[in-house]
Amino acid sequence: MKTIIVPTDFSSTSVNAAYYAVDLARRVDADVMLLHVVPLPITVSEVPMPPDTYVFSIEEANRSLKELREKLEIYCNYKLCISYKASTGSFLGEIEGINRQRNIFALIMSSSRAGATEAFFLGSFCLAAAKHLNHPLVIIPPGCSFKGIYKIGLACDMRNVSETVPFQNIKRIFDHFDAKLEVLYVSKQTEKMYPQVLAETKDVQNSLAALHPEIRITTNEDIGEGLQGFVQKSDIDLLILVPKEGSFVDSLFHRSLTKQMVLHPKMPIMILH
Repeated sequence: MKTIIVPTDFSSTSVNAAYYAVDLARRVDADVMLLHVVPLPITVSEVPMPPDTYVFSIEEANRSLKELREKLEIYCNYKLCISYKASTGSFLGEIEGINRQRNIFALIMSSSRAGATEAFFLGSFCLAAAKHLNHPLVIIPPGCSFKGIYKIGLACDMRNVSETVPFQNIKRIFDHFDAKLEVLYVSKQTEKMYPQVLAETKDVQNSLAALHPEIRITTNEDIGEGLQGFVQKSDIDLLILVPKEGSFVDSLFHRSLTKQMVLHPKMPIMILH
């Protein structure tokens, strides 16, 4: 049985992501595990933090996790196995542990439209997971509910796709959904890569032939803007991004587009390695 892991800080956006995860788990026949990471206390003086304070934080996290699990169990009529875990340490350390597990369907996290402080921490966690998690990561916009996945978009840079695009992992995702696949390539007007793009497009079509992909090519000097325009015009239920060194998708994690696509996505985004 596969497991969907849902990190939560008990904010409204992370709780909403948990409900999304439950609906998705029912669709793909997976268990759900709620996760809250209690950071180790950092002292800024010679006076250590009272032990009771740390113990209280862990106990409070377990109480909140139990309450959330009970609400989710009622929501799904007790048809799912929902567990929870309060972990201590760092979020990155928890990701390393998750990477060693095999039966993980995905890690589902919320984005944030909250204040600057919360957005900073949630954004940092999302980026840490996107860069270091070996399993699929799904980022859920605030207020987004699961209504099925019928059309999936794949952002592709059409460069060396046979070695850089995880075609097998993409096909495994489609094992769970009867969905249409649209592949998007954003080209700059100054680029003269038509022969290369044509060859790479054929590789994509051959590698994903069983999914009958539709290739969409658009031109925009701002690749991020072109991608967002495609997303807004298409009825996409899930957008797959494949980070790789030097690609236009990799730039999503280093520019202002990060806040728009990761912190404030228009639809669920899956980061797939």
